[in-house]
Amino acid sequence: MRFLKAVLLLVVITGLALASCGCTAKIENVTKANTSRAGGPSDVPEYPNANRTSSNSLPLVGQVVTYQTNDSAQQVLEFYKTQMLERGYNVSRETSANETGGLITFVKGQDSVWVAVGQSNGQTSIAIRASFLR
Repeated sequence: MRFLKAVLLLVVITGLALASCGCTAKIENVTKANTSRAGGPSDVPEYPNANRTSSNSLPLVGQVVTYQTNDSAQQVLEFYKTQMLERGYNVSRETSANETGGLITFVKGQDSVWVAVGQSNGQTSIAIRASFLR
């Protein structure tokens, strides 16, 4: 859970840093047209058999959705890597992707999706941040 909170804090700080540096790109949060029936970004699949724990739309950051599952962090990371590549995204950055967790950043055009995964006490936490530049 600490890993998940640290990743969410990093996402917020990054958004604030971009906002204060004078960037002029308009960032739109995920709208009804870009969301799935479950409320998540339509381009980003929900992990099978995971329980959604939160969903927030943050200004200058995008939509952040969190899940929990009993599957291993490695299974989750492999699932998202396969699924996002099939959806036309490229891996922009992969950090510490191992059996206890990691962070993978995907990009497609100006859109970006961060998938952060951490494992604690037999539970795997998943945090997905989706930002669509329009």
